[in-house]
Amino acid sequence: MEYDTRDRFYWGNLTWPELREAAAREPMPVVVQPIGAMEQHGAHLPLNTDNYIVSRICHQAGARADGDLLVLPVIPYAFNAHHMDFPGVIAIQWQTVISWLVDVATSVTQHGFDRMILISGHGVNPPYMAVAANEVNVLTGALCASLFWSAVVDEIDSILVSPNPGGTGHACELETSVMLALDPERVRADLVADDLGFEQGKFLQMDLRSGTGVHLGEHWWSSFSSSGVSGMASMGTAEKGEALVERAADGLVALARELRSRPNPANTRMDLHEP
Repeated sequence: MEYDTRDRFYWGNLTWPELREAAAREPMPVVVQPIGAMEQHGAHLPLNTDNYIVSRICHQAGARADGDLLVLPVIPYAFNAHHMDFPGVIAIQWQTVISWLVDVATSVTQHGFDRMILISGHGVNPPYMAVAANEVNVLTGALCASLFWSAVVDEIDSILVSPNPGGTGHACELETSVMLALDPERVRADLVADDLGFEQGKFLQMDLRSGTGVHLGEHWWSSFSSSGVSGMASMGTAEKGEALVERAADGLVALARELRSRPNPANTRMDLHEP
């Protein structure tokens, strides 16, 4: 997105003196790092769906944030070895993903920024993002938050109608709706297919809306989905997608402002070694 616009909320569109001025601004902008993945999304959505969705949400958030956000380029690859049974997937080792995020975030903090958000378009990223954010907080004294983008969609269940759990696992009602809203020509409408092959349990579930607190390690996707879909893609509509993107962009701005206003515990940390 940043290469198609000159918007100053993109980190990469600033010169170094402009970046220094941004770090000195009061209030200081919150820096946002989007991360996606390169993997199959059924036969109806492109391999770069996660990157496209999270980039566009960050773009819309930056455009309405009135200078409160600085958006970094999307990280296009992630840990997704469990998708390698489908052509086109680019899989990165989990420790590399964590190290990459930590290196980016610590670089950001060295330029004077002390609030950062890691936002994902790929459902498996959040555990690794949480580890990276914890490392950044302890190493730098900054505050770094992390999330999958749907976490900031207000009242998401008022938009989505597919079964929960199961309806919005992957290339599903959620992601198909957003892609139809953002760029319908990217959707191969004649190839949209539903797939509910993943066995949903009371605790062991796959759905981007739900969370039981139990994490089931990923396995080969083709073992439960020959299509590369998990959920009800046929229930996706552009109208739902528009609502999802609007609420996600507003929610991201609200999260950034909440994070910025939060006191930094590093400033009041007790020294337990003092006599």
